[in-house]
Amino acid sequence: MNIIGNLALIITDLCYFGLASMAGKPTPGGDAGVGHAFALFFLFIGLVVGLIITTGIIFLKGDFEWVSAIPSLRNSLVVAGIVSLLVMAFYTAMGEGGAPWIVKFLGKYTIVWLMPPVLVGGFMLLNPSLQTYVPSAVWQWPFKAIISVSILCCVLMVGEWLVRIPGNLAQQATARKAYDDTRRQEFLAQIERNNPKTEMVLILVFTTKYQDKAVREAALAKIKSNPQWQEYLVDRLQTPWADEIFRFLADNDVENRQLFAEPIKTGILMMAEKFKDGMERTHTFHEGQFYTETESVLQTLEKFKDFGVDYVPAVRKLRKALDTRLKSYQHAANLRCIPLLDAWLKNHS
Repeated sequence: MNIIGNLALIITDLCYFGLASMAGKPTPGGDAGVGHAFALFFLFIGLVVGLIITTGIIFLKGDFEWVSAIPSLRNSLVVAGIVSLLVMAFYTAMGEGGAPWIVKFLGKYTIVWLMPPVLVGGFMLLNPSLQTYVPSAVWQWPFKAIISVSILCCVLMVGEWLVRIPGNLAQQATARKAYDDTRRQEFLAQIERNNPKTEMVLILVFTTKYQDKAVREAALAKIKSNPQWQEYLVDRLQTPWADEIFRFLADNDVENRQLFAEPIKTGILMMAEKFKDGMERTHTFHEGQFYTETESVLQTLEKFKDFGVDYVPAVRKLRKALDTRLKSYQHAANLRCIPLLDAWLKNHS
């Protein structure tokens, strides 16, 4: 067991010297930078694996008893110390960019003086015969000091992270607000440029319940500035734009509801063609596919159910479109819109 432990410690030493030789050096550019990053990565992994194996063997031998007479405390201190040491080694090996303030404070050469006392202590613990020649205070106290410093530094890192949370949240909220404001202005500008007599269909997306209030109100005002806006929507129910019309009708009221009652059937048939085309063209399906479109259609029907129009045949064709046979290269999914349509047909048939 000692042989394995010493071999693991030798690997740890070699990786340490490799990392120490790279400490503080600027990252080169180009392909050399990629090689530099890979070298850091593999050296650190070697350091981690070697140190874990070494520590595990010392644990099995019961040679950490000098740390504390209480087993649970002893084990906790050693594990916390080694983990903290590796965290510190990681940050100092990877450089100061984005590192916690304590790592920046200690400097880019921290790994150079951080590891030797632990490596020496591991060597002494794996080879008890040497302890008769070297006083315990010479290697035990530096070992304890480095472990204590590492634990303290990690505690400070956690404290820094906790302190930064409110600031990070505020920064994210500010960035999100700026992003939303920019999008709002872009949408409002697009609505302002729109010609409601010929391009109204392009701004229907801004009238759904999910849109910003100012954007939605501006879009509705622009749409209704066309005296024939309802006739325009009815005409588009008979085109591939039917999906946009259903989204509008699901979330907004119209003045002449009777005008839409019958043409809605044609719109559903257009949606059935769209669903069939989607079933034939999609390579990999996902569960939510066609769900939003289906929801808009059924919400629209709920608003026009009092006009005595039989929408069941059209909805049945919409549902049948989802049974389109798939080709061998297509990947199916359990479409959530299917049970939605089945439930509607069951309640209205």
